[in-house]
Amino acid sequence: MNASDTASTFVKGLRVLDSFETGRTDLTMAEIARLTEFDRSTVRRLCLALEEAGYLTRQNQTFRLTPKIVAVAGGYLTSHAIGMSIQPVLNQFAEELRGELAVSVMEGTRAVYIARSAVASARMSLGFSIGSALPLLPTAVGRMLLAGYPAPQREDIIQACRLYRYTDATDMDLASIRAKVEAAAQHGYVLSTSEFEQGASGIAVPIRNIGETQAVLSTTASVDHFRKEEEVDRVLDILRRTAMSLRA
Repeated sequence: MNASDTASTFVKGLRVLDSFETGRTDLTMAEIARLTEFDRSTVRRLCLALEEAGYLTRQNQTFRLTPKIVAVAGGYLTSHAIGMSIQPVLNQFAEELRGELAVSVMEGTRAVYIARSAVASARMSLGFSIGSALPLLPTAVGRMLLAGYPAPQREDIIQACRLYRYTDATDMDLASIRAKVEAAAQHGYVLSTSEFEQGASGIAVPIRNIGETQAVLSTTASVDHFRKEEEVDRVLDILRRTAMSLRA
């Protein structure tokens, strides 16, 4: 196998690992083939190689990730001092908020959680954890990330995203979504209501770059919780003070 073939196989192996994104745990070879659009023989070869390398484990006809994948992710978190510099700040302000705070960065056409608060006082949690991936277009965190890019680059990312109706309230009009992203860029925050999870609202504000990647801070609450303007203002104040502390 020459260098080009080796590189191609490596990239395909990463595509297989990408199949196990948020919400997908046990996958059959047929499911992985559908998600990656590889033929069954290629998927079989890649899965067996990843199993031998310790990144996948097999039970009957399904594969799942092993803890070894966490060690790889841990290198990213450690290199950016997530545990030492970001986690304590999130926990401190989450107590004041009485809610959950999360830091996300963009990866392709998704927003990925790289840190989240760990306090018992959170009134609502959607169950996402570090590594969870959210779509960009219908979420507050995604739109805030898009708002951080210059218009031409932002448009390229929007065009690459897949429109999908997650709820009855999901905005399916690209012109409307572009306007909301532009408003986020102008006002410095996003409020999204029931577009990704029915009955849930998200608010996001920009933080700063994490390494070479821009990051945003967000929280989630019930739709009713954000109906009052004074509560939105209170939450925005806490988010902005948290973001300022993270920039320090």
